Amino acid sequence: MRNEKGTNQSAGQEAKSRNGKLSIREMKRLYHETIKGKITMSVLALVIISLSLLGIITSVLNSHSTNTTLKRSMEATARVSAERVEWEITSYRNLAEDLGLTARLSSDEAGVEEKRTLVDERVEVNGLVRGDILDSKGISIFSGESHADTDYFQAAMLGASFVTEPIISEDQSSLEVIIAAPLWKGGVHGTEVVGTVYLVPEENFLNDIMVATNISANGSAYMVDCEGNVIAHKDSELVKAKDNSILEAETNAGLKPLAKLEKKMIAGETGFGTYRYGGVKKVMAFTSIENSNDWSIAITAPTSDFNGETIAGIIITILIVIISIGVAVFMVRRLADNIGTPIHLCAKRLVALAKGDLHTEVPEISSRDETLVLANATQNIVTDMRTIIEDVDYILGEMSDNNFGVHSKAREYYVGDFKGILEAVRGIKYSLADTINHIKESSDQVGLGSTQLADGAQSMAEGATDQAASVQELLATVNDVAEQVRRNTENALTTNQKAMGIGEQANASSAYIQEMTKAMGKISEASQQIANIIQTIEEIADQTNLLSLNASIEAARAGEAGRGFAVVAGEIGHLANQCTDAVEDTRKLIQAALHEVESGNQIANETANVLQNVIEGIEEIVKAVEAVAESCNEQNNSMQQVNEAIEIISEVVQTNSASAEQTSATSEELSAQAVELNDMIGRFRLSDEEEGCETEEDQEMEEIEEEAKA
Repeated sequence: MRNEKGTNQSAGQEAKSRNGKLSIREMKRLYHETIKGKITMSVLALVIISLSLLGIITSVLNSHSTNTTLKRSMEATARVSAERVEWEITSYRNLAEDLGLTARLSSDEAGVEEKRTLVDERVEVNGLVRGDILDSKGISIFSGESHADTDYFQAAMLGASFVTEPIISEDQSSLEVIIAAPLWKGGVHGTEVVGTVYLVPEENFLNDIMVATNISANGSAYMVDCEGNVIAHKDSELVKAKDNSILEAETNAGLKPLAKLEKKMIAGETGFGTYRYGGVKKVMAFTSIENSNDWSIAITAPTSDFNGETIAGIIITILIVIISIGVAVFMVRRLADNIGTPIHLCAKRLVALAKGDLHTEVPEISSRDETLVLANATQNIVTDMRTIIEDVDYILGEMSDNNFGVHSKAREYYVGDFKGILEAVRGIKYSLADTINHIKESSDQVGLGSTQLADGAQSMAEGATDQAASVQELLATVNDVAEQVRRNTENALTTNQKAMGIGEQANASSAYIQEMTKAMGKISEASQQIANIIQTIEEIADQTNLLSLNASIEAARAGEAGRGFAVVAGEIGHLANQCTDAVEDTRKLIQAALHEVESGNQIANETANVLQNVIEGIEEIVKAVEAVAESCNEQNNSMQQVNEAIEIISEVVQTNSASAEQTSATSEELSAQAVELNDMIGRFRLSDEEEGCETEEDQEMEEIEEEAKA
């Protein structure tokens, strides 16, 4: 159903295309649904995406590589420039400190002119602007000018050298950097500071370093102090004006990115960043300057000085991608035409075949690849299908004309899975022929059997009448037996109840006998305990008698003094003898009582055993009575079922009698239908040798299959 639906849709779309009713969007959609369109779009999408990603990745990597290289280069340049500034400052600091260790300058014996000469020589040799010596009060010994309030004088008097930020000269014409050092007494470091020496290098030595530091054609460098003021720049006016971007950013939002970077500079950090200044995007690398007054140096340059080659590379990459896509479009469309067009033509022919078109020619394909194989396979499919369908149509047409002796004219085409079609058609033919033969034979048997069935039905009706009378008599007899069984069941149930009552009384008597036996056992145990007590009393009497004898012996030894004790001992012995006699009499009585208790216990046990046997017998009688009651109850139920079954049999016998009469009438009608069926079967033409024909066709089919396999 889905293939038929898709075929109908394709046919409808082709009809619309022929009539010119398809819109451009519909035509594009139909093109995308074809193999040609799918190959074109898939490959182009793959090529375009791959080349685009390659171009983007290449451009990004080039840009990233350029930025990384620029960052490293500018950071390295910033470090080198900072080291140069540090070296320059350190050199001037060393000159000032060395001058402060000159003994003649701190000696009172040397005159002012001599000291001036020494200072001027040092200034001239090192290319400085000037030098000066301040006494301990900050007064210049050359000009008499006071420097007592300056930072460099106060630091030098504390024993440390000091470098100032650029200071505007008094005439506002130049910038000066003063390097001061302590003047040590006698020229010995660590002794008393007796004054200060300071030197003034060339006013633009810091600016010259900034001018020499150039990372690109439009790049520059500058220095700031700990407050963000510019102290060195190729534009000395910015230094004189103490330009401060951090302060200006408070009123100018465009300077905030630059101010953010300069805040990191004055914090002593080293880093890299970007900002805009005057509408131009710039990059900056900055670092701090060691051994200075928290100075920092920054190297800046416009990004346009470095991105020219990167942009050119990106443009070239884009051009290469566009050219590659154009070449890919041409090659893909050619490939899609070579593959899609033959497949489309073959698919179109197969669609026509699916609609029942067996005669339209298959399109010719001139290629030498798999599409030629597809075209040849399509040709074979159409030819074989046309031959097979025409042959099946011929066989079924002959069979529809009642000719079942027809045979296939194209057995060699039924190969592979098509063999099942011929086998199915032959099976239908042989099955129908065999069925018709059997129907013919069965109709003869039905005619003969219907006569016999009529005679048997008549006899069965007479026998059913006799069976009904016998069943009525049997039903009456069974009812009498069922009544007797019911009475026996009631008597058995009554006897069972009485036997169960006697059994319960016997069980109660057995329990009493058992209690009596337990009581006799306890009496016997108590008598044994009394015998033990008497034995103990007898032992006490023997000990008392022995004690009396010993007392008599001791009294005899005592003579007259022990006479009274001897009398007491004699009485004790007499009491001991009486106690012994009483114990002997008691023992005899207890032994007689024990003998009687033992006899009573034995009689009780025997009575319990006899009573237990009686109870077991009564239980067996109760079980037997229960079994009899159950059997009687089952017999009663069985008799009721037998009664119901006999009633059903009576109804069945009556039904059979009526059915026998109907069967007799039906058999006569069946005999007439059998005659008419024989007349209808005579119209079919059947093969005289069906088995021989089948064997011959089977052999031919096997030969064809072997040839096809070869």
